[in-house]
Amino acid sequence: MLQQTIEEQERHQRWHRAGRKAVTPRRLLQESDELLFWVEECVVQQVRIVPGWLIPRLMLVLRHAGPDFPARLGRERRPEQVMEIIYDAQAALMEQACISRKPADVIPLFGRSRRVFREAASV
Repeated sequence: MLQQTIEEQERHQRWHRAGRKAVTPRRLLQESDELLFWVEECVVQQVRIVPGWLIPRLMLVLRHAGPDFPARLGRERRPEQVMEIIYDAQAALMEQACISRKPADVIPLFGRSRRVFREAASV
């Protein structure tokens, strides 16, 4: 019994970890918000180019937003232009997020009682 409980907990933890690592449009939007913060900080600090450590994270978001965004970024590193590309990528990610969210399945809570009511009404 104890072994079964341990296995169930491990299975739940594996499932939970996989769900947290999944790349979804909503997670990409969160990442793009953070990237936008750092790029805006470059503007505030008057840094002329976006730091190199931001570029791999930025490319990941842009690749998922659409095939033309990484090409649009190209070698561009000026914060103002990078911000514009991030804004456009966020718009594409928002559309993807809306499309990916489907209405939930309806669970009939009183399915049995409706049948009982129908049977009672027919008598």
